[in-house]
Amino acid sequence: MKYVLSLFIAVFMLGEDVRGQDYIFHYNPYSGYNADQLDLALEQSKRKKRNGIIATGVGTGMLIGGSVMMLDALYPSVDEPFNAATFGIGIGLMSFSGFPLGYGFVSWIMGNEAINLIEIELLASGERKLKLKPTWDGYGLVFNF
Repeated sequence: MKYVLSLFIAVFMLGEDVRGQDYIFHYNPYSGYNADQLDLALEQSKRKKRNGIIATGVGTGMLIGGSVMMLDALYPSVDEPFNAATFGIGIGLMSFSGFPLGYGFVSWIMGNEAINLIEIELLASGERKLKLKPTWDGYGLVFNF
């Protein structure tokens, strides 16, 4: 049995090497896009980040609200009895807050990372200087620098 433990330690803990951790090159999936595709991808990524922030806020509110309801049911005032319905609703809110929190964190982080990668490509391309875009008075030439 002691040899199995030694084999387990050797394989799983010492099996990692430096060659598997290549952080020098980072593939940018947006490198082949033109300026219009990059603008569209940037808007979609901003929308994904915004949805993640909103879902994280909703999940946090559910978690805090559920914990307040649960604690209110556990520690009632002087003349109030234990309220099982409030306790159950509080536990339910706390349990289901994991769905918007999980989606929100992942969407927020992925949207932010995509925005960073797209902005790197937009800075690298030199074709975004003068464009015909909508302005406050209609359409016009917009110079980005």
